Amino acid sequence: MLQDLSIKQKLYAGFGAIVAILLVLLVLAYNNFSKVSEATRLDRHTLEVLLEADQIGANVLDIQNQVRGYLLTGDERFLTPEIDEEALLHKNVNYAISLTADNPVQQERIRKVDATIDSWLKNVIRPLTAKRRALGQAPGATEQIARAPELNAGFTSVAELRRMLAEVAAEENRLLTQRSAESAELQRSMSMVLVAGGTICILLASTIAVMLGRALLTPLNNLTQVVGQIAAGDQSARARVLSRDELGEVTTEFNRMAQAIEDSQAKELAAANELRAKVDALLDVVSKAASGDLTGSVTVSGEDAIGRMGDGLKTMVENLRQLINNVQKAGIQVTTSATEIAASAKQQEATGVEQAQTSVEILSTTKEMSANTAQLLKTMEDATAVADYTTSATADAQNNLRRMDQTMQNMVAATDSINAKLAALSEKASNINSVLTTITKVADQTNILSLNAAIEAEKAGDAGRGFSVVATEIRRLADQTSVSTWDIEQMLKEMQSAVSASVMGMDKFSEEIRRSVGEVSQVAEQLSSVMDQVQKLAPQFDVVLQGMQSQAVGASQISETMMQLNDATQQTVESLKATSEAVHQLQYAASDLQSSVATFAVTN
Repeated sequence: MLQDLSIKQKLYAGFGAIVAILLVLLVLAYNNFSKVSEATRLDRHTLEVLLEADQIGANVLDIQNQVRGYLLTGDERFLTPEIDEEALLHKNVNYAISLTADNPVQQERIRKVDATIDSWLKNVIRPLTAKRRALGQAPGATEQIARAPELNAGFTSVAELRRMLAEVAAEENRLLTQRSAESAELQRSMSMVLVAGGTICILLASTIAVMLGRALLTPLNNLTQVVGQIAAGDQSARARVLSRDELGEVTTEFNRMAQAIEDSQAKELAAANELRAKVDALLDVVSKAASGDLTGSVTVSGEDAIGRMGDGLKTMVENLRQLINNVQKAGIQVTTSATEIAASAKQQEATGVEQAQTSVEILSTTKEMSANTAQLLKTMEDATAVADYTTSATADAQNNLRRMDQTMQNMVAATDSINAKLAALSEKASNINSVLTTITKVADQTNILSLNAAIEAEKAGDAGRGFSVVATEIRRLADQTSVSTWDIEQMLKEMQSAVSASVMGMDKFSEEIRRSVGEVSQVAEQLSSVMDQVQKLAPQFDVVLQGMQSQAVGASQISETMMQLNDATQQTVESLKATSEAVHQLQYAASDLQSSVATFAVTN
């Protein structure tokens, strides 16, 4: 079935099946993931309800502790904490009611808790608070409140509240356990779906890969085998067409190409044999001409390349035969004329050599005088350049010293500013020390107050146990404050010592800079005197340099004139020598030409 499909259809079918399986797997995994997410949301909702139940219990306990402290001490501060516990209690109850909107039973339990809390606040807390406020600080007020009937009713109400909150927590824990089991079951189901789907995808992909490999590699291996046979020299080898896809079309076209190549090679072999016969005939004529025999004749002709080359070679041999005849006749005449020219050239060469020797002696004397003048002129120019450079370098050095002086002045000002800032820093550290002393005193007073509060709490017995814990915590914070204050004081002392050492170092540095400023000023004055002396030398060097330049110009003109005369004489002598050499070469060439053309046979 795959043999009738194209390669594109095979690939689309294979990968389409894999993509379909993956889509099914993704849909199943998404459904399970949605269920797991919903179970997780419900677990989080249950935890929120449990947290609010605990908060309600904690708020009831805080209100009970505040009222108990007020009943024992009569101090209004117990009833005015930083947080309004009753408002916070109602807020937590209302939030718990809203959280349990999906569970009417739980919502009804929390509403009963809300009603019990209102009854407890109305019938127990507020009456007891009013009675204690009425008694004030009268002797025996605590004992009278302890005998109040509202206390027993309050214990009963609190116990009922704890029982109701325990029922709410138990129901939520039951729901949490049930939902956890459902989440675990969903996770196992999701794992099984993923494992099974992955296994199916792997098996399907492997099967499709094997089928596609066979459908594609079998025609390719067949085609590769036939190509190897043709490369080994078997031109009659042909590939079998195994499919109707693109590879089948390629195999058909390959067989057609192999047949065309075999036919072309047969035609080329016949043409090569004919060409070899024509080339052998041409090589025979060329070989005779290379040995000097120009009597051979070219019989190859035609419209192809070899025929045109045969016609050209025939024309070339005929032209060469005529040229050799003309050269043999002209060789005798050239030899005679060259002998006469050689004799005249030797006489002119002797005269030119004498003139050249005289010009060389005069030019040598003139060059020596010009070289001495140029050397003296260069020396004066170097001296002038050194004087100018010295003046410029001295001026730059003086400017650099001025900038260095200004920089050092700025450094002195910056050092003074740093000293002032360090002094201010030391003063601020002293102010911090006074603040730390005050904090230490406050911590000690707090420690004493917390100790007194702990003693009073012990006197109160079980009723003052909560206040004793608060007093102990306050005393611990006071001790930590004292220790931290002592550490800060030690660090400030170390900082003051470092600031004092920095002030002393900056004073020494300022003194060194001031001394360096004085030394720089002295160096600047010395450079100014040196620059004045150097500037006086420049005009004197300019006068001497102008005189030397005039002498150098005159010497150069004389030298250039003699060099031109010498060059003209040398050119004349060289020309005569070249002429003589050319005549000798012409004689040799004429002799060689005669001997060379004598070897050619131009007639039968």
